[in-house]
Amino acid sequence: INITNSQCQMLPYNYTTITSVLSIVKSIEMEKFLKFFSYLSRLSCYQHIMLFGCSLALPECISDGDDSRDLLPCRTFCEAAKEGCEPVLGMVNASWPEFLKCSQFQNETENDTTTRVCFSPHQEEGKQCMFSFLTVSLCS
Repeated sequence: INITNSQCQMLPYNYTTITSVLSIVKSIEMEKFLKFFSYLSRLSCYQHIMLFGCSLALPECISDGDDSRDLLPCRTFCEAAKEGCEPVLGMVNASWPEFLKCSQFQNETENDTTTRVCFSPHQEEGKQCMFSFLTVSLCS
């Protein structure tokens, strides 16, 4: 499915699946889900918070031969988002949502590096990089 959501135009890919949305977002409607991340983004608690929300709501669909799977955010990406935004949520008597617990996500090192196992923003030394996928990075 082509990604057309205006809030998620920063994603470095164009295609996602519908089934994955239901697994993470569950009963929360997509619009409310993205509104939550949009709110956090306005609070500037973590520079990639909108990217995190969008990569959860609209994960990249990867085809592996006959198999296709979703590329969800990396555990480290989730932990960075939580670390940045949990104190801000605490100020309004809220906490990091239970359905976003970081332990459900994979670490980048769990599989061999030829297979992308998760999605994460990245910065390389001396270069501002928007995204890194273990094997591919889009740097300026």
